[in-house]
Amino acid sequence: MRRREPIERTIRGIILPSDLDDDSDVTGIGIETADGEEYIIFMDRIGEEMMSFVDRQVEATGTVKDMYGELIFTVNSYSLLDANAIRA
Repeated sequence: MRRREPIERTIRGIILPSDLDDDSDVTGIGIETADGEEYIIFMDRIGEEMMSFVDRQVEATGTVKDMYGELIFTVNSYSLLDANAIRA
């Protein structure tokens, strides 16, 4: 099986919960883009910081890697956008 290297990318979308614990607390997040693609956010320092912004529009730059069919996004930088900034 061929291993793919991470790709640098900038994406725009809404931050949504991707994992919940037994008490329905958010334990993981993702970014869903206007075209319906979902990127799971890697939970490093920046990922943890972004958990405060669930349901907010964001533009994020980082690296994406396909792991077992899921797109894992390691965020290098991000900025929150106006609610009307992303359109389908």
